[in-house]
Amino acid sequence: MFLFGHDPFLFPTLSAGLQAFVRSAYGALLLLTLAAALPQARRYFQSERWGGYAQSSAWVDAVQNPYVGPWLLAVWVASALCLVFGEFVVLAAGVNLLLCHYLFIRMRWRGVLRGMGAPGFIAFWLGAAVFFLELTARHAPDLQGLALLMVQVDFGFIMISAGLYKLLSGYRAGFGMQLGMVNPEWGYWPAFWRNWPPQHPLFRFLNEMAWSTEVFAGVLMLLPPTRMLGGLAILVSFVFIATQIRLGFLCEMIVVCCLLFVPADSAVDRALVALLPGGHAAFQTGAPLPRWAHAALSAFCWVYMLVLPVVRAGMFYNQVAHKRLPTPIQWALDRYANLTGLIIWRVFTADIVNFFIRVWEQPASGGPRTLVSDYEGFTGTNRYRQVAECIAVTSVFTTLRYYPSRREMFTDRLLRYARTIPHEPDARLVFEWVAVVARRDRFDFVAVAEYAVDVRTGTVTDSVLRDAASVHGISSASPVHEGASPGSYAPLNPRT
Repeated sequence: MFLFGHDPFLFPTLSAGLQAFVRSAYGALLLLTLAAALPQARRYFQSERWGGYAQSSAWVDAVQNPYVGPWLLAVWVASALCLVFGEFVVLAAGVNLLLCHYLFIRMRWRGVLRGMGAPGFIAFWLGAAVFFLELTARHAPDLQGLALLMVQVDFGFIMISAGLYKLLSGYRAGFGMQLGMVNPEWGYWPAFWRNWPPQHPLFRFLNEMAWSTEVFAGVLMLLPPTRMLGGLAILVSFVFIATQIRLGFLCEMIVVCCLLFVPADSAVDRALVALLPGGHAAFQTGAPLPRWAHAALSAFCWVYMLVLPVVRAGMFYNQVAHKRLPTPIQWALDRYANLTGLIIWRVFTADIVNFFIRVWEQPASGGPRTLVSDYEGFTGTNRYRQVAECIAVTSVFTTLRYYPSRREMFTDRLLRYARTIPHEPDARLVFEWVAVVARRDRFDFVAVAEYAVDVRTGTVTDSVLRDAASVHGISSASPVHEGASPGSYAPLNPRT
């Protein structure tokens, strides 16, 4: 009985009504994510051969093209609708999981979109959670406690990993939330926050809360008596983040993830069931899984949980100690992490948010520039107010920090990105690297370097404007180092 998820202390429970709401809410947020992406669909969902962000290859070109792509998108929308309305749930959740894994995980290192970054990762993760919970509820009820335990343990480690990385990357030294809040590429209110002193006690409070809440809430999520407290702590913190930072629907999805920690028949569960649509739903069981599939699913859940802390420890060893594991172990670690989507969640650390990129169009003969990138304002149909676009353009330029000795990698990514920007044939695109600089009483935006791109000739010319910061520079508190390859935290030049 212990192995199959009936122990009332170890194995968590989730009421049918709350699970139905999680499924429907995820489906609705997925629909909103796809709807927001539709105006940018050519770039997001097609390969560079067709004007998109995905790096061209035989397989990618065969899937991400103007002929197959719209059909896959239609299937994706249909799957999300089924999740919202509770029709063909397991099939819809399985199809959605495959599509999420392809675009958000498999394509993470194969295009400048970077799998839509953290919003894409959470869309994949919650899609996986919905699939396993719906599959077990309908076809293996005795495994649902085990599946929910796997989901909770995984999410707890995500939070611990994210918080520890913030702690190790400078949040306690003042390199944290305020950089994202004043950065127009990420913050909703940069004009307001940039006039605050960088050392203001509020910023210190937010930085301390950011790392500590994630670490301590993650630990609470792993302990049976305190799971719900951990979930509610993260829920409250992301409600606040949603008011400040442009993250698409990531914050709303995180809030839904936190509902998975509310145990059935608890006071919070009863209150939510009374308020939420579909709260009084009941589990609908179907044909049981074949014995072999039942055993395989049980084994998968246990193995995944047992391997998880080992893999995360290995990634942190690579990133923080700047050392590689023995070659066969490193190879296995990287392959497993990329297959399952495991990452060190580096959202809103200084090396990502202490700069932003202004994109200009300029006639080849010189003359006035026209601003292409308009970040100011709330998320809308504007290209540069989409979080995925901010992730794409930022990821191109973090190449200068993550792979400083491989200029050709940066040039290739910048050219592929520039080709997606409509402009006059005889014009060039100028990418202005702007540092977010902390002064005594406010934040300044200082243009440090420019990269002029001629798409016709495929050339990139760079020039240094000021020495206020370095495009290659790493924050003094950051554990970032040059990586061996995309998709691995192993360093190119390990410490001895």
